[in-house]
Amino acid sequence: MIRVLLADDHSLFRDGIKSLLNNEKEVAIIGEAEDGKGLVRKYFELKPDVVVTDISMPNTSGPEAAKKILNKDEKAKILFLSQYTEDNYIYEVLKCKAFGLIGKNIVKNELLLAIDSVSIGKYYFVGKTDEELRAILTRFDNIRDKKGDVVLDSLTSRENEVLRAIGDGLTRDEIAGKLKIKVRTIDAHRYTIMFKLGVKRLPELIKFAMDLKIKNEREILESQPFVEN
Repeated sequence: MIRVLLADDHSLFRDGIKSLLNNEKEVAIIGEAEDGKGLVRKYFELKPDVVVTDISMPNTSGPEAAKKILNKDEKAKILFLSQYTEDNYIYEVLKCKAFGLIGKNIVKNELLLAIDSVSIGKYYFVGKTDEELRAILTRFDNIRDKKGDVVLDSLTSRENEVLRAIGDGLTRDEIAGKLKIKVRTIDAHRYTIMFKLGVKRLPELIKFAMDLKIKNEREILESQPFVEN
């Protein structure tokens, strides 16, 4: 039997996964965590065969929790289950040496297949070949190696909006209200921005955003013609 530790900050989602796997003889949920810190603690308490965890969680993100686990137990088998499965998320999963990423809309049979594959040390990224995974690693490694405007150009228009709002000193609730999107979506955007900019903590992101705002305002002032009274 594959012993699974499940981590997600939404109890309803955890309940949904448990109900999916409830009658499966080959898989058992042996524990739950609602944030990254709890995931790390419970991993070493329970020593599961596979961790199934969300990417975006409070306190410590899924990838950061995975790194802490893998630093102490390099044989840990970690599978990310997230509503975000774009290439930048795949890259982060690969870089933290986890074994897979699947979408939250996954059907039961594929979830079982993913858990089984990861439990025996096989990668599982839905729809991605090994060649495509290598291409993702190369592309985002190149982005991370570059600085300044080149890195900023890797942000989407929505991510740039969120970054500017952070620079304006808005909280995540205020940003969500301004952009008319969910707070959880703001959390996901902040995480992606931090990843693309190589920033590890939220205070660093806030400082970066504010410094960028000051830089842009200075450039605008310097570009305006001087008019002597």
